[in-house]
Amino acid sequence: MRKYLLLLLTMALQPSAWAGWVFLTNNNHGANDYYFSPVEDKGKVKGLRTFTQLPVDAKVPFHTPKAVVKVMLYNYTSEQSTYEINCQEQSIQLMERIFYRDMAGKVPFITHKVKDEFIQQSNSEFARMFIKTPLHFDDIRHSRMYEAACK
Repeated sequence: MRKYLLLLLTMALQPSAWAGWVFLTNNNHGANDYYFSPVEDKGKVKGLRTFTQLPVDAKVPFHTPKAVVKVMLYNYTSEQSTYEINCQEQSIQLMERIFYRDMAGKVPFITHKVKDEFIQQSNSEFARMFIKTPLHFDDIRHSRMYEAACK
C-alpha cells in the first residue's frame, strides 16, 4: 500500500502532471487567451501555444488556387496559435494557427503554417502575422507571452 501511495505522490509532484491551459489575458478584443504550460524549450527559442476563445465569430481566409474565387472567408469561434519566442533577441514569430468552429477547440477545420505557399506568397495582413517581429512590451498579450516563455 505504501508503494502505491509513494508512486502516486511522486507522479503528482512531476511538472508534466500539472501541464495544461493557463489563463493568459482577456485583453484581445474581449477574447479569453490561454497558454499551454509547460512551454516547449527548443534551445535558442521557446515554443508557446496559445488558445483564444472569441466572444463573436471571426473570419479566416482559406486559399483554393484552382477555384474562380481564390480566397474565401470562413467563420471561426476559437483558434490555437503556436509561436516561437527568442528571449535573447526579444522577438516573436507565429508558426501555426489552427481554427475551430466551436468554442472548446474540438472541431478544427483550417490550419495555416508559416511555410504554407499561400502564406509565403501573400502580402495580406493575415500573412504578415507570420513574419518574425520584435516583441511589443506595450501590448499586454506580448508582455505576458514573454513572461510565460522566458521566466
